[in-house]
Amino acid sequence: MSTHCSSSQGRTSTKVNLFFRRLYDFELLEKLPDYDGLLRLSCIMRFKTRDGWTELKNVIIDTGAHTTLIPLSLWKRLDVEILTEHYVRGLVPDEKCKVDVKVGWVKGVIVDERGNQTDEIRFRAFLASIDAIPIIIGFKDLLDKFKLCFDSINKTGYVEA
Repeated sequence: MSTHCSSSQGRTSTKVNLFFRRLYDFELLEKLPDYDGLLRLSCIMRFKTRDGWTELKNVIIDTGAHTTLIPLSLWKRLDVEILTEHYVRGLVPDEKCKVDVKVGWVKGVIVDERGNQTDEIRFRAFLASIDAIPIIIGFKDLLDKFKLCFDSINKTGYVEA
């Protein structure tokens, strides 16, 4: 059953639940026993393929990422419109840390365990040349389409469209 609420424009909206995962860096935990785990905000997505939809994918919601990043073996199966070639780099500006990407339009939906889901969203994504990366969703054309709410103390969150 979908969760609905009224928006300020008088239309019905849908909330799709997010979840938190706790990850452990055991090497760091040995150095700092009180460090505890790392908290990560996540959601579940399906991506549009040429003949249907992918299976459910756990993805990382990165509020610091400007653009979504999708690994090679996943995006090769998607219905993609390639726009250009580019590259991405993380915090380390070293040339060895650069990952070549294509930039393209993809489509997807955010879903939750209760069966709630967003409408189909078309968004630009960085399409990685490697698989050794997680799926990360960012703001450009995706998270900026929703009200994004999360409460890390109570480990709850949702997107609302």
